[in-house]
Amino acid sequence: MSLVAREVELGAIRRLVAGEPGEGVRALVLEGAPGIGKTSLWEQGVAWGREHERRVLVARSSQAETGLSFAGLIDLFDGVDSDELDAVPGPQLRALEVALYRADPGDRPPEAQVIALAVLAALRLLSEHHPIVVALDDVQWLDSTSEEALAFVARRLRRERVTFLMTRRPGRRTALERALPDDHVDHIVVGGTTLAGTREILATRLGLRLPHHLLRRVHETTAGNPLFALELGRQLATRDPGTLTGSLPIPDHVDDLLGVRVADLERPVRRLLLAIALEPDLRVSQLREHAGGAALDGGVEAGVVTVDGERVRVAHPLIAAAAQRQASQEELWELHRRIADVVAEEHRRVLHLALATPEADEALARRLDVAAAVASARGATRLAIDLAAHALRLTPPDVVDDDRVLALGQHLHDAGEKQRLTDLLGERVLALPPGAPRVAAYTMLTEGVVTGSDEINQLLEKALAEAGDDPRLRGLALAFLAENEAVVEVQGLERADARASEAVALSEHGTLDEQRTAITTLTWTQALRGHPVDHLLRRHQGLSADGTYLARHPQRVAGQRHVWRGELSVARQLLTDFRDASEQWADAYAHGRLHLCELELRAGGWDEVERMLDEWAQSTDSALLQWPMYERCRGLLAAGRGDVEEARRWAGRARDMAEQTGVRWDWLESSRALGQAALLAKDLPEAVRHLGAVWDHTVREGVLDPGAFPAGPDLVEALIESEDVDGARRVNDTLADRAGHQDHPWARHGARRGAALLAVAEKGYDDDLGEDLAAVAAAYGELGLAFDEARAVLALGRAQRRAKKWGAARETLERAVAVFDELGSPGWADDARAELERSGARRSATEGLLTATERRVADLAVEGLTNKEIARTLVVTVNTVEFHLRNTYAKLGIRSRVQLAAALQGTDDQQP
Repeated sequence: MSLVAREVELGAIRRLVAGEPGEGVRALVLEGAPGIGKTSLWEQGVAWGREHERRVLVARSSQAETGLSFAGLIDLFDGVDSDELDAVPGPQLRALEVALYRADPGDRPPEAQVIALAVLAALRLLSEHHPIVVALDDVQWLDSTSEEALAFVARRLRRERVTFLMTRRPGRRTALERALPDDHVDHIVVGGTTLAGTREILATRLGLRLPHHLLRRVHETTAGNPLFALELGRQLATRDPGTLTGSLPIPDHVDDLLGVRVADLERPVRRLLLAIALEPDLRVSQLREHAGGAALDGGVEAGVVTVDGERVRVAHPLIAAAAQRQASQEELWELHRRIADVVAEEHRRVLHLALATPEADEALARRLDVAAAVASARGATRLAIDLAAHALRLTPPDVVDDDRVLALGQHLHDAGEKQRLTDLLGERVLALPPGAPRVAAYTMLTEGVVTGSDEINQLLEKALAEAGDDPRLRGLALAFLAENEAVVEVQGLERADARASEAVALSEHGTLDEQRTAITTLTWTQALRGHPVDHLLRRHQGLSADGTYLARHPQRVAGQRHVWRGELSVARQLLTDFRDASEQWADAYAHGRLHLCELELRAGGWDEVERMLDEWAQSTDSALLQWPMYERCRGLLAAGRGDVEEARRWAGRARDMAEQTGVRWDWLESSRALGQAALLAKDLPEAVRHLGAVWDHTVREGVLDPGAFPAGPDLVEALIESEDVDGARRVNDTLADRAGHQDHPWARHGARRGAALLAVAEKGYDDDLGEDLAAVAAAYGELGLAFDEARAVLALGRAQRRAKKWGAARETLERAVAVFDELGSPGWADDARAELERSGARRSATEGLLTATERRVADLAVEGLTNKEIARTLVVTVNTVEFHLRNTYAKLGIRSRVQLAAALQGTDDQQP
């Protein structure tokens, strides 16, 4: 088929799949609305790849398959024989064979990570012989298990000759796109075709030629969408253009227009179309047996289905949707029953039988129970939900359905379906039998839609009451109670730790999953109490990992503890591994990203924090972290950059939300951000109030790790500046004591910094104290804590300036300015500059006025680049560009881009 007015898109595709193959992974994403032509472009790329001796692996996703397990991988490896993969390691190959339904799963289905490793090994093996093109159509409907495996692969491909060619509808980037290196991915938005393009499409595809005024109306009505233009053209082909004096003969909605086309099809073709819509994996042989060869040929001739070897697909998803809307319920039931007789896989068979069965059927419900459990074991959580929901629906009134309610609840919990989980169990919990069923329901409900910590506590106290003297159930309830006390409310850590220890002891009577849950809770309480947790991590790892719910895994706690201690390199590896391993669990992945964001907030990696927060804000899993975690991270970022007003806005919002929900963790962190912003703004009473509240709460409630909520050193500084030396000494002594008992690197350096500042306040500055502060700054730098390092340098410079050590002060403060500028902390850099001016240094009109990054952003803005284009050029986020422009405007005393060029020229003219 000829593609018109697509020279740019075709050129990019040809370079990708038909050019000289290079080393390293590459990708091209074609984004566009339904019917816009992206699939036709993609098909041309597939054809070119085959023509140029690429090994093309193809997967066409559909909305009907999003819940199926590894449907995309099954498509991709459809033409790959097993003997081609003999060199894949045995355990991995068996896992892949199970995922592809070429082998029975046995008693222990393979883990998703092993399957992903097998896919990686397979692509590496195949690429040794030919360059590989992984062609994915409608990737937004790629099933989650396949997408997670491919994302795992994409992050690990290096020099292999593998190319991804993908199409998707407009929306946020998929996990697979995010996994690929940004500089290796090209993105093209496929827009509507031109008026000339519409003319050529109608002429070449339909032989239809229209008067110019009517052609323009068609183009405007369809917005250049080729599919819609063709559908409208088919309607116009039956009319005399001279009679079209009014509106065009089309329904108001394109869906209705497609429905007219479907209604005009012969009945056998319509039934064939409906069958494919209900089961996209039907093959040519099955369809010929099901509907007859004439119906299949008629569908191809009518242009509603296409055939590629044994694969058959609907020409466009909207046509399939139209076929389903037009079918009667009785027709749908009949077709589902007939499809169930054709498909081979048990989970598909029972799903179609369920869709064909309106009345209760216990025998079918039992088959659905088994299929749901298998789907869950394979990682197909969405499919498991569908199967389990049908099992519950088909349960006869005289059959007890408690186990099915809880099974469906568990699948909803695993998928992060909070509202559905609450709707299901909230209405049924009291109808469940006392004991274990109610304990399970109450604990699962804590992961549903809750108003705050009080509601969680009430649910968990009910679970504890239901547990009675049963050791297993009591241990489970205690583990959840202790976790809520320690991690949500951050109170009564000694009691929470005792409860967690009892839960671990009692969990020996429970399942492996219950043992892992208890160990993870104890890891939290022990870490917050300042104790090592490596032994708990090893104990957890000694248990079988099958079915582990990663949101409750001690690895994330261990990683955070290393962050608190300033051991960032170890923390980064642990938390990165945790995030990458948790992609199949939406809420666990969200927590992994949160912890990496917190790590970069400690390190001063503001641009990386900004990038992660932007991704977080755009992603659907943001709702999985229902507390104000995002808002308080924004507040801490603004405080780190030195944007006082932004810090107060975000952190104030987070604290208000935390007070409403009773989530003390976010209250403490947002208060710390407010205190840090107040310290920068020289609002010492506010700084002491906020930082003191954090310190007092953690001391009172038994949070012994001083780095968990690291307010101590800032509070010492604020108290000294407020001339409360005794109060500062009490805080610093406690900090030093805990640093010594815990061998805590970050706290040790913070206490040493505080001791030096206290000595300066009491007896004045001397060179020995200066050396102490310089050593603290260097120690922070060795740990990778660049922001703490810059703060220590600023404190040293301020002490030198107050002691009238003018030369040393200027040298130190110039270094502080440079470090803050490099970090992207202009508010703190300005504070250092103010100290520098007080030391006698003269600020020139240009030097230090704009940072290097601010000047680069300003220059690009003057060149006419949009904020998005500037962000792309500098490889930063749009928010970062906006932040630097706001600072630039403030420094230059201007309000808009219109004034920017002249203001920059004015500063340049004043340079010596």
